[in-house]
Amino acid sequence: MITDCEYGNNTTDMVFFVKNVFNQKLVTMYDSRVGKYVGFGEYGMINADHYNSQAWKMALRKRQVETLCRYNARLFRKSTLDRKVPPIVKVHQTKPADYGERSMLECRVLGFFPQEVRVSWLRDGVEVTTDVWSTDVMANGDWSFQLHSYLELTLRRGERVSCKVDHSSLRESLEVDWDTSPLDTKYLKKTVGIIFFFIGFTTAAAGAAYYRWKQRFDFTPLVGQGQTPQRRLSEL
Repeated sequence: MITDCEYGNNTTDMVFFVKNVFNQKLVTMYDSRVGKYVGFGEYGMINADHYNSQAWKMALRKRQVETLCRYNARLFRKSTLDRKVPPIVKVHQTKPADYGERSMLECRVLGFFPQEVRVSWLRDGVEVTTDVWSTDVMANGDWSFQLHSYLELTLRRGERVSCKVDHSSLRESLEVDWDTSPLDTKYLKKTVGIIFFFIGFTTAAAGAAYYRWKQRFDFTPLVGQGQTPQRRLSEL
């Protein structure tokens, strides 16, 4: 016995079938549109008449249009057609590179449903169409999907690079910026290190110059006013 529920865009036009198959041949079939069994062949017609004469069976089949078909159809639509799961978007640098160097950014779009999604890259708000490629949408096995998009570019200090995602679960486009703080911190540390190096070098050079100047011009302290220098006895 095979039960089958068929419907279109909504569940109001639900059709319920109960098919009895023997030796790969359809013998009898219940059709909710006519409200009774139909037999195929002599043996099938005998069985159809028997089933139609059973009031409890006919009442059960009428109830199953609602309890079996429409009930499960609503659950199916809720878990598939009407199910909306927003994506989780992460942007990161695939390999270390400094400003002015060629690098690649990856945009991970994870855990979204349904499958249809659009991913694009923005540089200072302008969509990029070159040096961009993406993977196919991949199923995760848990009724969700993922996609990875890549942008190859030369890094510029102060430039805003964003991954833009459009999905039916989102009220508006989701834009996630590439976080440049690790690179900026590295750049800042390098700059501060250079500044302190020059400060230390300048201080050391000034100290060395002063020491050499002092050694070259060794002045003796002046004699205070009112004091007479002591003469040697031989001069008296």
